[in-house]
Amino acid sequence: MNSLSFKQGDIVVATLLFSEQIGAKKRPALVISNSSYNAVSEDLILLKITSNLKKTGYDVILAGKDVLDGKLKAESLIMVDNPVTTYKQLIERKVGRITEQKLNEVKQKIKQFYAL
Repeated sequence: MNSLSFKQGDIVVATLLFSEQIGAKKRPALVISNSSYNAVSEDLILLKITSNLKKTGYDVILAGKDVLDGKLKAESLIMVDNPVTTYKQLIERKVGRITEQKLNEVKQKIKQFYAL
């Protein structure tokens, strides 16, 4: 599906490896790599999105009102503490986009996580 262009803030469904690198599953994720990088790279940098609302302190709540051009099945968390790099070919489809306000909140949480 790499014929699509991806922008920072897009929500996609992708096949992503588990943390231990054994096994994978399709799950929603937020494109966090910037649009310039996305235009020239075969990869995307993603933040996983989960409906398991077990907070770690390094996540951002994602509600239906935060999504443009699509909708969530349930309130979810954007997991800032576990970014993944994946091939664009593993992206199944785009399912929406987060608001600019929510994207700024994610960026602030990333700065907090990395102590930038």
